[in-house]
Amino acid sequence: MKRVFATIVIGCLVLTLNLSPATAAGKPGTTCKKLGQTRTSAGVKYTCIKSGKKLVWNKGAGTKSTSPNASAPSSSNSVAAPQSACPTPLLQTPVDLSRVTSILYPGQERGGNYKAHGGFGFDNATDNSVTVKIPLDGKITRVVRYREIGEVQYLFEFEGNCGVSFRFDHLRKLTAKFEAVVNAFPIKEDTRTDLVNPPVAVTVGEVIATEVGFLNNVSVDFGVYDMRQKNEASKNPAWASAHSQFPADSYGICWFDSLPQADSVAVKLLPSRDGTHNGKTSDYCK
Repeated sequence: MKRVFATIVIGCLVLTLNLSPATAAGKPGTTCKKLGQTRTSAGVKYTCIKSGKKLVWNKGAGTKSTSPNASAPSSSNSVAAPQSACPTPLLQTPVDLSRVTSILYPGQERGGNYKAHGGFGFDNATDNSVTVKIPLDGKITRVVRYREIGEVQYLFEFEGNCGVSFRFDHLRKLTAKFEAVVNAFPIKEDTRTDLVNPPVAVTVGEVIATEVGFLNNVSVDFGVYDMRQKNEASKNPAWASAHSQFPADSYGICWFDSLPQADSVAVKLLPSRDGTHNGKTSDYCK
Protein backbone atom coordinates (compact mmCIF):
# COMPACT_ATOMS: atom_id res chain seq x y z
CA MET A 1 0.00 0.00 0.00
CA LYS A 2 2.85 2.38 0.83
CA ARG A 3 4.38 1.79 -2.59
CA VAL A 4 1.02 2.44 -4.26
CA PHE A 5 0.59 5.59 -2.21
CA ALA A 6 4.11 6.78 -3.03
CA THR A 7 3.47 6.17 -6.73
CA ILE A 8 0.30 8.23 -6.58
CA VAL A 9 2.07 11.10 -4.78
CA ILE A 10 4.95 11.13 -7.27
CA GLY A 11 2.50 11.08 -10.16
CA CYS A 12 0.67 14.05 -8.74
CA LEU A 13 3.94 15.97 -8.33
CA VAL A 14 4.88 15.29 -11.93
CA LEU A 15 1.52 16.56 -13.14
CA THR A 16 1.88 19.65 -10.98
CA LEU A 17 5.34 20.43 -12.32
CA ASN A 18 4.14 20.06 -15.89
CA LEU A 19 1.22 22.46 -15.69
CA SER A 20 1.09 24.73 -18.70
CA PRO A 21 1.71 28.47 -18.21
CA ALA A 22 -1.94 29.22 -18.90
CA THR A 23 -3.05 26.81 -16.19
CA ALA A 24 -0.55 28.09 -13.67
CA ALA A 25 -1.39 31.74 -14.24
CA GLY A 26 -5.10 31.47 -14.85
CA LYS A 27 -6.47 30.89 -18.34
CA PRO A 28 -7.69 34.11 -20.00
CA GLY A 29 -11.43 34.49 -19.47
CA THR A 30 -11.56 32.22 -16.41
CA THR A 31 -12.60 33.61 -13.04
CA CYS A 32 -10.21 35.23 -10.57
CA LYS A 33 -10.73 36.45 -7.03
CA LYS A 34 -9.37 40.00 -6.61
CA LEU A 35 -9.62 42.96 -8.98
CA GLY A 36 -6.16 44.10 -10.03
CA GLN A 37 -4.48 40.87 -8.94
CA THR A 38 -1.63 39.91 -11.26
CA ARG A 39 0.24 36.70 -12.04
CA THR A 40 3.20 36.22 -14.36
CA SER A 41 4.01 33.04 -16.23
CA ALA A 42 6.40 32.37 -19.11
CA GLY A 43 6.98 36.08 -19.58
CA VAL A 44 3.27 36.91 -19.77
CA LYS A 45 1.61 39.01 -17.07
CA TYR A 46 -2.08 38.29 -16.44
CA THR A 47 -4.34 40.78 -14.63
CA CYS A 48 -7.67 40.20 -12.91
CA ILE A 49 -10.21 42.57 -14.52
CA LYS A 50 -13.94 43.14 -14.31
CA SER A 51 -15.96 41.84 -17.26
CA GLY A 52 -19.65 42.56 -16.80
CA LYS A 53 -20.42 41.33 -13.29
CA LYS A 54 -17.55 38.85 -13.12
CA LEU A 55 -13.85 39.05 -12.32
CA VAL A 56 -11.79 37.26 -14.98
CA TRP A 57 -8.18 36.96 -16.09
CA ASN A 58 -7.37 39.19 -19.06
CA LYS A 59 -5.45 38.10 -22.16
CA GLY A 60 -2.09 38.92 -20.60
CA ALA A 61 0.82 41.04 -21.75
CA GLY A 62 4.50 40.50 -22.32
CA THR A 63 6.47 41.61 -19.28
CA LYS A 64 9.53 43.81 -19.57
CA SER A 65 12.75 41.84 -19.22
CA THR A 66 16.42 42.78 -19.15
CA SER A 67 16.36 42.58 -22.95
CA PRO A 68 13.66 44.61 -24.71
CA ASN A 69 10.92 42.32 -25.87
CA ALA A 70 8.91 42.49 -28.99
CA SER A 71 5.23 41.97 -28.68
CA ALA A 72 2.31 43.80 -27.17
CA PRO A 73 -0.55 44.09 -29.59
CA SER A 74 -3.45 42.52 -27.77
CA SER A 75 -1.93 42.61 -24.34
CA SER A 76 -1.36 38.91 -24.86
CA ASN A 77 2.11 38.27 -26.11
CA SER A 78 5.26 36.22 -26.03
CA VAL A 79 8.64 37.77 -25.31
CA ALA A 80 11.71 37.77 -27.51
CA ALA A 81 14.91 39.79 -27.61
CA PRO A 82 15.41 41.86 -30.75
CA GLN A 83 17.89 40.26 -33.14
CA SER A 84 18.67 43.07 -35.57
CA ALA A 85 18.68 46.83 -35.97
CA CYS A 86 15.44 48.43 -37.09
CA PRO A 87 15.29 49.69 -40.68
CA THR A 88 14.85 53.33 -41.71
CA PRO A 89 12.06 54.07 -42.23
CA LEU A 90 10.81 51.59 -39.65
CA LEU A 91 7.73 50.54 -41.64
CA GLN A 92 6.64 50.11 -45.20
CA THR A 93 3.10 51.35 -45.68
CA PRO A 94 0.81 48.29 -45.46
CA VAL A 95 -1.97 49.56 -47.75
CA ASP A 96 -2.37 51.66 -50.89
CA LEU A 97 -2.77 55.17 -49.50
CA SER A 98 -4.35 56.43 -52.71
CA ARG A 99 -7.46 54.47 -51.71
CA VAL A 100 -7.49 55.54 -48.05
CA THR A 101 -10.05 58.22 -47.21
CA SER A 102 -9.69 58.48 -43.43
CA ILE A 103 -7.39 57.50 -40.57
CA LEU A 104 -8.04 56.13 -37.09
CA TYR A 105 -5.56 57.68 -34.69
CA PRO A 106 -3.76 55.38 -32.25
CA GLY A 107 -3.84 56.28 -28.58
CA GLN A 108 -7.42 57.48 -28.08
CA GLU A 109 -10.74 56.29 -26.71
CA ARG A 110 -13.22 54.95 -29.24
CA GLY A 111 -16.44 53.08 -28.64
CA GLY A 112 -16.04 53.39 -24.88
CA ASN A 113 -12.63 51.68 -24.84
CA TYR A 114 -9.06 52.88 -25.13
CA LYS A 115 -7.43 51.97 -28.44
CA ALA A 116 -3.66 51.80 -28.66
CA HIS A 117 -4.02 50.95 -32.35
CA GLY A 118 -5.14 53.08 -35.26
CA GLY A 119 -6.33 52.11 -38.70
CA PHE A 120 -7.21 52.93 -42.29
CA GLY A 121 -10.67 53.69 -43.66
CA PHE A 122 -11.82 53.11 -47.25
CA ASP A 123 -15.10 55.00 -47.30
CA ASN A 124 -15.34 55.17 -51.09
CA ALA A 125 -14.82 51.44 -51.59
CA THR A 126 -17.51 49.62 -53.54
CA ASP A 127 -16.47 46.27 -52.10
CA ASN A 128 -14.07 44.89 -49.49
CA SER A 129 -11.13 44.40 -51.85
CA VAL A 130 -8.07 45.92 -50.14
CA THR A 131 -4.55 44.50 -50.31
CA VAL A 132 -2.72 44.47 -46.97
CA LYS A 133 1.03 43.87 -46.83
CA ILE A 134 3.48 43.06 -44.03
CA PRO A 135 5.22 46.34 -43.05
CA LEU A 136 8.25 44.89 -41.22
CA ASP A 137 10.20 41.63 -41.14
CA GLY A 138 9.21 39.46 -38.20
CA LYS A 139 7.07 36.51 -37.18
CA ILE A 140 3.46 35.67 -36.42
CA THR A 141 3.02 35.12 -32.68
CA ARG A 142 -0.71 35.14 -31.99
CA VAL A 143 -3.88 34.89 -34.09
CA VAL A 144 -7.62 34.56 -33.80
CA ARG A 145 -10.51 34.13 -36.21
CA TYR A 146 -13.76 35.26 -34.68
CA ARG A 147 -17.32 36.22 -35.47
CA GLU A 148 -18.52 39.79 -35.09
CA ILE A 149 -22.00 40.92 -36.15
CA GLY A 150 -22.31 37.63 -37.98
CA GLU A 151 -19.16 38.07 -40.09
CA VAL A 152 -15.83 36.26 -39.72
CA GLN A 153 -12.85 38.48 -38.98
CA TYR A 154 -9.14 37.77 -38.51
CA LEU A 155 -6.67 39.32 -36.07
CA PHE A 156 -2.90 38.77 -36.34
CA GLU A 157 -0.11 39.82 -33.98
CA PHE A 158 3.54 39.95 -34.98
CA GLU A 159 6.92 40.39 -33.35
CA GLY A 160 9.29 42.37 -35.53
CA ASN A 161 12.92 41.33 -35.65
CA CYS A 162 14.13 44.53 -34.02
CA GLY A 163 12.02 44.92 -30.87
CA VAL A 164 8.93 46.46 -32.49
CA SER A 165 5.61 44.62 -32.68
CA PHE A 166 2.56 45.22 -34.83
CA ARG A 167 -0.95 43.92 -35.32
CA PHE A 168 -3.77 43.87 -37.86
CA ASP A 169 -7.44 43.36 -37.09
CA HIS A 170 -10.57 43.17 -39.23
CA LEU A 171 -8.90 41.26 -42.00
CA ARG A 172 -11.60 39.56 -44.04
CA LYS A 173 -9.94 37.38 -46.68
CA LEU A 174 -6.43 36.00 -46.17
CA THR A 175 -3.83 34.71 -48.56
CA ALA A 176 -3.05 30.98 -48.38
CA LYS A 177 -0.05 31.12 -46.02
CA PHE A 178 -1.83 33.19 -43.39
CA GLU A 179 -5.12 31.34 -43.76
CA ALA A 180 -3.32 28.07 -43.02
CA VAL A 181 -1.89 29.52 -39.80
CA VAL A 182 -5.17 30.80 -38.38
CA ASN A 183 -7.28 27.86 -39.55
CA ALA A 184 -5.30 25.61 -37.21
CA PHE A 185 -7.39 27.12 -34.40
CA PRO A 186 -11.14 27.05 -33.77
CA ILE A 187 -13.34 30.00 -34.62
CA LYS A 188 -14.36 32.06 -31.58
CA GLU A 189 -17.04 34.47 -30.48
CA ASP A 190 -14.46 36.83 -28.96
CA THR A 191 -10.98 38.14 -29.78
CA ARG A 192 -8.88 36.15 -27.31
CA THR A 193 -5.86 35.16 -29.35
CA ASP A 194 -4.14 31.78 -29.72
CA LEU A 195 -0.38 31.31 -29.47
CA VAL A 196 1.35 30.34 -32.71
CA ASN A 197 4.07 27.89 -31.71
CA PRO A 198 6.49 27.80 -33.33
CA PRO A 199 6.12 31.34 -34.69
CA VAL A 200 5.87 31.72 -38.46
CA ALA A 201 8.35 34.04 -40.20
CA VAL A 202 7.06 36.88 -42.39
CA THR A 203 8.85 39.24 -44.76
CA VAL A 204 8.15 42.89 -45.47
CA GLY A 205 5.96 43.21 -48.56
CA GLU A 206 4.23 39.83 -48.20
CA VAL A 207 0.50 40.08 -48.87
CA ILE A 208 -1.46 38.95 -45.82
CA ALA A 209 -5.00 39.85 -46.93
CA THR A 210 -6.95 40.82 -50.02
CA GLU A 211 -10.16 41.92 -48.28
CA VAL A 212 -10.82 43.83 -45.05
CA GLY A 213 -13.63 45.02 -42.83
CA PHE A 214 -17.35 44.33 -42.89
CA LEU A 215 -19.86 44.41 -45.72
CA ASN A 216 -20.87 47.99 -44.93
CA ASN A 217 -17.70 49.18 -43.20
CA VAL A 218 -14.46 48.80 -45.15
CA SER A 219 -11.53 49.45 -42.82
CA VAL A 220 -8.60 47.71 -41.18
CA ASP A 221 -7.03 48.23 -37.76
CA PHE A 222 -3.26 48.68 -37.54
CA GLY A 223 -1.25 49.04 -34.34
CA VAL A 224 2.49 49.36 -33.69
CA TYR A 225 4.24 48.86 -30.34
CA ASP A 226 7.86 49.77 -29.63
CA MET A 227 8.83 47.32 -26.91
CA ARG A 228 12.32 48.79 -26.58
CA GLN A 229 11.00 51.62 -24.44
CA LYS A 230 7.77 52.96 -22.98
CA ASN A 231 6.07 55.84 -24.74
CA GLU A 232 5.86 59.46 -23.58
CA ALA A 233 2.24 59.14 -22.45
CA SER A 234 3.22 56.51 -19.88
CA LYS A 235 5.53 58.98 -18.14
CA ASN A 236 2.48 60.77 -16.76
CA PRO A 237 1.74 59.03 -13.42
CA ALA A 238 -2.02 59.57 -13.67
CA TRP A 239 -2.11 58.18 -17.22
CA ALA A 240 0.08 55.23 -16.26
CA SER A 241 -2.18 54.40 -13.31
CA ALA A 242 -5.31 54.57 -15.46
CA HIS A 243 -3.73 52.18 -17.98
CA SER A 244 -2.03 49.84 -15.52
CA GLN A 245 -4.28 46.89 -16.43
CA PHE A 246 -3.32 47.17 -20.10
CA PRO A 247 0.49 47.32 -20.36
CA ALA A 248 0.40 47.38 -24.16
CA ASP A 249 -0.95 50.94 -24.00
CA SER A 250 2.41 52.09 -22.62
CA TYR A 251 4.26 50.85 -25.71
CA GLY A 252 1.90 51.99 -28.45
CA ILE A 253 3.34 54.55 -30.85
CA CYS A 254 2.15 57.04 -33.45
CA TRP A 255 3.11 54.93 -36.43
CA PHE A 256 2.49 57.81 -38.85
CA ASP A 257 6.06 58.99 -38.26
CA SER A 258 7.46 55.51 -38.97
CA LEU A 259 6.24 55.36 -42.58
CA PRO A 260 8.19 56.53 -45.64
CA GLN A 261 8.29 60.34 -45.56
CA ALA A 262 5.83 61.02 -48.36
CA ASP A 263 3.33 58.53 -46.90
CA SER A 264 3.77 60.02 -43.44
CA VAL A 265 2.83 63.44 -44.76
CA ALA A 266 -0.13 62.01 -46.68
CA VAL A 267 -1.52 60.17 -43.65
CA LYS A 268 -1.41 63.28 -41.49
CA LEU A 269 -3.39 65.22 -44.09
CA LEU A 270 -6.23 62.70 -44.16
CA PRO A 271 -9.31 63.32 -41.99
CA SER A 272 -9.91 61.36 -38.82
CA ARG A 273 -12.24 58.40 -39.21
CA ASP A 274 -13.50 59.09 -35.69
CA GLY A 275 -14.97 62.36 -36.92
CA THR A 276 -16.23 64.77 -34.28
CA HIS A 277 -15.74 62.42 -31.31
CA ASN A 278 -11.99 62.39 -30.75
CA GLY A 279 -10.89 63.53 -34.19
CA LYS A 280 -7.12 63.78 -34.34
CA THR A 281 -6.71 63.95 -30.57
CA SER A 282 -4.20 61.28 -29.54
CA ASP A 283 -1.99 60.45 -26.58
CA TYR A 284 0.65 59.23 -29.03
CA CYS A 285 0.42 61.58 -32.02
CA LYS A 286 1.32 65.18 -31.20
